[in-house]
Amino acid sequence: MASQKEDFSFQRRLEKEAEHWFEEGIITPEQKSRILQRYRLLQKAEEKAGPAKLITTVSILGALLVGIGIILFIASNWSLIPRWGKLLLIFLSLVGSYGFGFYFRFEKGNYPKVGASLILLGSLIFGAGIFLIAQIYHLKAHEPNGLLLWAMGVLPLGYCLHFKSLISLGLIDLLIWLGMEASSRMSHVGPEWAEGPLMILLFWTAGLTLWAIGLWHREWKSLKPISTPFILAGALLSLLVGFILTFFRAGFLEYGFAYRSSSNLFIHFYPALLILFFIAVIFRYLPDEKERGWRLETTGLLFLLATALVLSFYQKEILLALKRNLRLIFNLLFALEVLGLIYLGFLRRYSVYVNIGLLFFSLGVVARYFDIFWGLLPRSLFFILGGLLLLFGGIYLERKRRKVLASFRLKEVEG
Repeated sequence: MASQKEDFSFQRRLEKEAEHWFEEGIITPEQKSRILQRYRLLQKAEEKAGPAKLITTVSILGALLVGIGIILFIASNWSLIPRWGKLLLIFLSLVGSYGFGFYFRFEKGNYPKVGASLILLGSLIFGAGIFLIAQIYHLKAHEPNGLLLWAMGVLPLGYCLHFKSLISLGLIDLLIWLGMEASSRMSHVGPEWAEGPLMILLFWTAGLTLWAIGLWHREWKSLKPISTPFILAGALLSLLVGFILTFFRAGFLEYGFAYRSSSNLFIHFYPALLILFFIAVIFRYLPDEKERGWRLETTGLLFLLATALVLSFYQKEILLALKRNLRLIFNLLFALEVLGLIYLGFLRRYSVYVNIGLLFFSLGVVARYFDIFWGLLPRSLFFILGGLLLLFGGIYLERKRRKVLASFRLKEVEG
């Protein structure tokens, strides 16, 4: 129902906009008629066959289920299949998925979304094949390297084809690899609870780097189609770390950071992340036309990166200087991140920023409500007030979100 309303609203806005174009002499009556007719036909196609996004979602889910099914089939019959049979299954599945995917997407061209999903399926089988072949030949290798190899095989293909799904898969592989690699380096240093704070700061730096890379891609026409996965992953990871830090108390951080030598184990990751970050910032400066608020956003990323680095390598000094006010500072920093992201979303008419900002704003409000009022109110009153707060908050945020998204499209027409 909501989708139909949005389509009808878009049709009305398009008719008004086309009328303005005609009055200003930008288009002829024939062009106006052809433009409106095109979108009427697209709307009819969506009403009969479903929206394009639905087809993409269904195709991707189908590819994921087939991939899981193939992996489970091989795993359940592993001991019964000879070595050559295992290899044959892996390579036939891989070649078949990529072959049919490229055929439907590029050669035949009449099932592009299904073809893209089959190419994604091939990338999933490629990753599974790395680990299965290692198991077939009992190769003793560093386990995280399999994920790194998977990402290095998927990302170039994603860049060549401009597929967001492949870029997203490659980024997920890289982030999991980073976590496994960092965890393995710390496993012989101290207790498991010491990993938390240091790992979080490493992922904060990684998130900011992905965000900067996404902004660089967004400024360049050839890379813009694949910028969203980088920006989305970077923004979500950065704000998630900021949100987690609001719960940290000085005592917990002090215990975690007591193993200062363990932070030196991450020294191998930081140079690569910093090089990528500053390359992205430099390339973002090169294009003549830039998005609104790009200086503010770049400055904010630099500030957050500096904060993450200072916390990573000068923990004890920071704790001694700000021990009592550390949690307050983390909360203020998180609030600045959220409000800054929402402001940039308004300024740039970028709905992804608005949605992420509102999500973490809601999480922050709920978290602070539980922190502050849990011990002060009777339990029944606590839940009643909490429920009412969430209900009215949901109504307000939903209304605000609709207004924001509508203003992104209506502003030019109404002016």
